[in-house]
Amino acid sequence: PIKLEKKKKREYMEETMIKKLQRRFILLTMSCIGFIFLLILLILNISMTATSQKRGFDLLSEHIRNQNNFKPHTRDNFTPDEHPPAFKTGHRTNDWFNDMRIFSILYNSDGEIREISTKNNPNLSESSLLALADTILQNPKEKGKISDYLYLYIPSEEGVSIYFLDYGPEREMSMQLWRMCLWVGLAGMMIILIPVIFLSRWIAKPVQLAFDKQKQFIADASHELKTPLTIITTNAEVLENTLPDNKWLHYILEQSKRMKVLIDNLLDLARLDSGNEKAFFQSFDLSKTVRKAALSFESLAYEYEKNYIWEIADGLSLYGNEENIKQLVTILLDNAFKYSNAKGCIAISLTQSAEKKQLLVHNTGKGIDIKDQKHIFERFYRIDSSRSRQSGGYGLGLSIAESIVKNHKGQISVKSDGKSYTDFCILLP
Repeated sequence: PIKLEKKKKREYMEETMIKKLQRRFILLTMSCIGFIFLLILLILNISMTATSQKRGFDLLSEHIRNQNNFKPHTRDNFTPDEHPPAFKTGHRTNDWFNDMRIFSILYNSDGEIREISTKNNPNLSESSLLALADTILQNPKEKGKISDYLYLYIPSEEGVSIYFLDYGPEREMSMQLWRMCLWVGLAGMMIILIPVIFLSRWIAKPVQLAFDKQKQFIADASHELKTPLTIITTNAEVLENTLPDNKWLHYILEQSKRMKVLIDNLLDLARLDSGNEKAFFQSFDLSKTVRKAALSFESLAYEYEKNYIWEIADGLSLYGNEENIKQLVTILLDNAFKYSNAKGCIAISLTQSAEKKQLLVHNTGKGIDIKDQKHIFERFYRIDSSRSRQSGGYGLGLSIAESIVKNHKGQISVKSDGKSYTDFCILLP
């Protein structure tokens, strides 16, 4: 039953990871499509706005040009073959709508109002038009946009003329086109979402295959490596009882133990990299867990005459894997004890820093050179290979520690002057 329960948990974890990958793929793909769509929509809107404003200024220019070129029609200024128009106001025929949207204020050279025209528009009073004109006169520009109106500012020897065009229809048309494009785009994205979902499932298949291979590798490695190693170690221990002080058996036992540590570390890394540990996350008393792990090193401190200090705040909790956190503290403290100087100082502290929990492990000693600090968390990286072999290290402990911290969405960093101390700082959410 226990094996069956573990198998179900593994299958559930893998299924959760696959679904999470699919969701990330869908989110990333739809975000890219949405960004491109919004970018196109923004460019289209800017282009439409610029085009409609240009058209508005062209209408104003044409209106002014026609007014300046306007001549009353009499029998003397058209040929017998022509027929006098029913009326001509200086605009194109049937352009009465644009004519009703154009307003003007004319000033003489003394700055007095010579003429004001609102075309009897009920939405625009003379006082409102004068207020707009006063604003323009304070900072005169050849053309521009003020409120809902486009304007042309034309100075001359006779005075100043300001012509306005009601920009409301163009703006409303742009907004309608914007809304239409937005709804069409959203509908298109909903349609695209369907094939993206199917594509995410197809993309996730190799990942599922990789999970299966990794699971098979872990199972095979556990069986093919650990079982023979256990048999070798057991037989060597039996022989050692029969042949005491045999240096060859001593070498076999020593290397077997080191090999066991290496296999365990590799399997730990494989398990942590798979992300399966997240399925066992739950809230637990972080202070109690760290204190329990730190307490186990007191005998080691007494044996090697180390000054061991620990200061752990009470009542701190964490959502994560308790066993992994124990392993993290053990790795850091083991590292601190191994590489501290004779009768040196080792300190561990757990505090609340802003919204994060800060775990700090300090030890005196040779320290870590700056050039080595950026590589310290790399797998199989060892600063001093000979010293690592003597202490039984393979350069995997800090890699495991980093993987644990990353799985808990935390940060780990190292600080050392390379001469007298080393600090490992972990921030957990």
